[in-house]
Amino acid sequence: MTRPIVYDATHLVSLGRAAGAAGIGRTDLAFARHFVAHPRLSCGAHYGVRGPHVLAPSRLARIVADVTPAAPDDSSDWTRLRGWLLGDETAPSAPATAPRDALGQFLWRAPLRLANDAPHALPPDALYLNIAQHACEFPLLFRWLERRPDMRAVFFVHDLLPLDRPEFFRRGYEALFRRRIDTILRHAHALLTMSEAVAERVEREIAATGARIPIHVEPAPSTQGEAADARDEQLARSDYFMLVSTLEPRKNHLMLLNLWRALAAGPQPVPKLVLVGGRGWENQQIVDMLNRCEALRPHVRWTSDLPAAALRRLLANANALLMPSFAEGYGLPVVEALSLGTPAIVSDIPVFHEIAQERALFLSPIDGLGWKRAIEDFSTANSPRRLAAIDAARRFEAPNWTRYFERVESFLDTL
Repeated sequence: MTRPIVYDATHLVSLGRAAGAAGIGRTDLAFARHFVAHPRLSCGAHYGVRGPHVLAPSRLARIVADVTPAAPDDSSDWTRLRGWLLGDETAPSAPATAPRDALGQFLWRAPLRLANDAPHALPPDALYLNIAQHACEFPLLFRWLERRPDMRAVFFVHDLLPLDRPEFFRRGYEALFRRRIDTILRHAHALLTMSEAVAERVEREIAATGARIPIHVEPAPSTQGEAADARDEQLARSDYFMLVSTLEPRKNHLMLLNLWRALAAGPQPVPKLVLVGGRGWENQQIVDMLNRCEALRPHVRWTSDLPAAALRRLLANANALLMPSFAEGYGLPVVEALSLGTPAIVSDIPVFHEIAQERALFLSPIDGLGWKRAIEDFSTANSPRRLAAIDAARRFEAPNWTRYFERVESFLDTL
């Protein structure tokens, strides 16, 4: 049977704006954009204590439009950053943080949070899609599923890293995440994920419960669009690298910053490094280096809120994307860079071998000297290592959203 779809929009409502959103938020937005105009969409849903509030398709479309970044491609942050990369101006190493209008954000979101367009009107025999696993640590919010045995609940599991590597997360987050996964496995009729590495790990969790839950693995495409409009001849002649990631311990920013400090102390010209991502957690050492290390100031810049087109141009014209992560469930920036033909230098971890299709340069995340040599090689335009990496990136078979959703929907049709 073809089941109508109920799309959980709670995370999108809570997000406020998607600019600078991490991978989970970007994936949630990609799904929402696809299903908001889908003929099978019955309604959106928003958590409520007694059961979900129902959001009419038109309201869900408004939510998607509201959270989509609306910054112009020529925003002042982008203009300053591009000028800095071209040597036209001096830029600060860390972005200024605008004060948040907390009351304004609350008032903007309140009508969406409180909306209930059709109480008790979730259609029978529907598919409930929860992509962001938002607030799944609160089992009370999902007990309504027990009263609806006609529905099939499908959750997206992005990774289980808080269980396997709790040292990289906030204190107490492991227990919270355990409740989140327990809630998902209690109610899920099926699971979606992006990598075989995550699916294999989730299967071990499922086996421990004695349940049988099918998992569909589908590598996520780039959210950055095509390379056709991303070429910038001036940027392409600039010597710079990128790391796209939230500032958090697992991403290994400190290794790169110390490496750049060593480069700055040497006799050779120093390439620039652009860090793109939100502040994250337990990152005071990273922020201190960015703010207080004078040796880094001319060579490193951190920004967190770029228009999509600007980020695409940055990635498309960089020497390489750097991803020295200690652990990942996927690594969307790797796919985005390779899809644009940009080389990627990444950690030698199984999930990166899987998603990069062996088209990246793989190094241990603790091999600082190896990363230093690679960056020096990739700063030389005609180095054999860099040319080989460019050729490898061009042979990357980029996934696309059309095929992605065709396969996801084929799986959903089996439920």
